[in-house]
Amino acid sequence: MSSRSWRRRVVHSVRADWSEVGSLGRLAFAGIVLSLVVTIVLGFSIQNATRRHLLAARGQILANVIEEIEAQHLRPSSGPGGSSYEAFDQEVRLRLIGGETLRVKLWAPDGTILYSDDSGLVGSVFKLSPPALSALRGEQTYNISDTSDPAHADESSVGSLIEFYIPYHDSTGRIIGAFEVEQRIDTLQKTLQRVGVNVWLTIGSGLLLLGGFMLALLLARARAFNRRRRQVESLVGEILKAQENERRRIVGALHDDIGQPLYRLLYGLEGGKSRLPADSPIRSELDRLEGIVRDIDATLRTELRVLHRGLAEDLGLEAALAQLLDATRQETGLSIDLSVNVTNEPDPIPRSALLRAAQEALTNIRKHSGAGSVSVGVWEENREVIMEISDDGFGVKGPRGLGLTTTRERLESIGGGVEVRPRREGGTVFRAWVPLPESGA
Repeated sequence: MSSRSWRRRVVHSVRADWSEVGSLGRLAFAGIVLSLVVTIVLGFSIQNATRRHLLAARGQILANVIEEIEAQHLRPSSGPGGSSYEAFDQEVRLRLIGGETLRVKLWAPDGTILYSDDSGLVGSVFKLSPPALSALRGEQTYNISDTSDPAHADESSVGSLIEFYIPYHDSTGRIIGAFEVEQRIDTLQKTLQRVGVNVWLTIGSGLLLLGGFMLALLLARARAFNRRRRQVESLVGEILKAQENERRRIVGALHDDIGQPLYRLLYGLEGGKSRLPADSPIRSELDRLEGIVRDIDATLRTELRVLHRGLAEDLGLEAALAQLLDATRQETGLSIDLSVNVTNEPDPIPRSALLRAAQEALTNIRKHSGAGSVSVGVWEENREVIMEISDDGFGVKGPRGLGLTTTRERLESIGGGVEVRPRREGGTVFRAWVPLPESGA
């Protein structure tokens, strides 16, 4: 089977399964998909929200500490070594330096560093960063820095840092500078990792429970559907078996109860004619009656052949197909090739259904396609017997008829199917398949 044909079969199977699961099954599937999407969104949202809240909480703690320094009206106005600077430095080191904090700076509005725990930076002038400018406008903010700018030359070996920017006020409430508190990011990342693991475990467990519930609904739906399908298949099988038995009874009745008396009548007419003179008017009437009887006999034989073609279990699939194709050649003049490569025969009911499908396909070719040649192939694949009939006619046109709909329903009721599509070179491809018996080798 080509990859394109295989893809068509898969798409057809998925569509059929989707239509068969029903509204409850589709609702359960949609619930699982929606739950998965919500879980992913919640997982990332919770981690991001946790990160924001942790940083905001750290920033607020630092802001509270700086408010305590502000309350003492301390300013590093004298420069390193001066009394006001030393008092300011003592409070900063007592309250801010240590732990996760690596560096503390106090920026002036013009970009001058008024204070730093590294006294070598005091008096240096740098371009103010956007977070520092925000702090000078009265906003408390933070930033993740990669320490690549000149103001962080001494910390560049540390890697990324968290920078908290907090406004610093004088005794009148006027903003005179912006504190920059630089802290390590390692502890925050470890905390976020632990939070992330707990979040995903919690949400994953909830999703697993929900998925289990939805799966239980799907399984319940599938079991109910399979039970009904087996009942339908059993019923259809009984109906098809009854049809075949009735067909066989009719064939026998027509042959024995009508065919045999016709033969005796025909022999009687021929015997009566032989005892009459050639110019007898009675002989002419007997000739006319003999012609009528022969016409009835020919019609009866034709109908018996049509009825007998449906009895595939009497001949086997290959022989029944060969007989059907021989009759079609004689009646239509079509060029028909047959190739059969089947090791295991389907059961009688699927075999009969496949032969009926062939009859329907050939009938449509005769009526509508304008084809000159037909190719019939039968092979075994994936525990199925597949029959493909292709012609070189006009191709698929117009809506599907009742015969094809009936054929599809008959095949699908026993686990098979049918597919009709245009042939790339022109014409139509009719494909039907039936399952092999479970015990088949």
